[in-house]
Amino acid sequence: MDKLEIRKLQREDCVALRNLVQELADFEEMPDGPKLDAEDLEKNGFGEQPLFHSFVAEVENQIVGYAIYYYTFSTWRGKSMFLDELYVKPSHRKMHIGSLLFDAVAKEASKNSCCRLDFIVLDWNPAAEFYKRRGVIDITEKEKWHYYRIEADGLQKLIEK
Repeated sequence: MDKLEIRKLQREDCVALRNLVQELADFEEMPDGPKLDAEDLEKNGFGEQPLFHSFVAEVENQIVGYAIYYYTFSTWRGKSMFLDELYVKPSHRKMHIGSLLFDAVAKEASKNSCCRLDFIVLDWNPAAEFYKRRGVIDITEKEKWHYYRIEADGLQKLIEK
């Protein structure tokens, strides 16, 4: 493989990152899903208190994959990390880039004394096997935890009561 570098996201990478986010949304059959643009990514990923962090995979000056993560907190165990997305362009799959990105996030979690690394995977996504081979636990199966969400309109309804 040509020169591959796994590195932290830089401000000038936000346009390429946004394009890859769209590719992932298209793959997940949700092309209208992403509402953020590159400027939103830059604003929220940099500064005094970034809301997310990211590693990117770069081959020949082209970003071909990314992993976005952020810190969370467990009231039972303390500081933790959530991997929001991991994506590699189809043209660069089967080159272990996903493994390198995942490992970079795992190392970052360990280096920062996180008690765990959480993430979700769509049930039809073949990436589930990729993660299971790394020894992850499906807590929906094992512990019967379910991941819930309330969207902005639902939040508005709640506060209007």
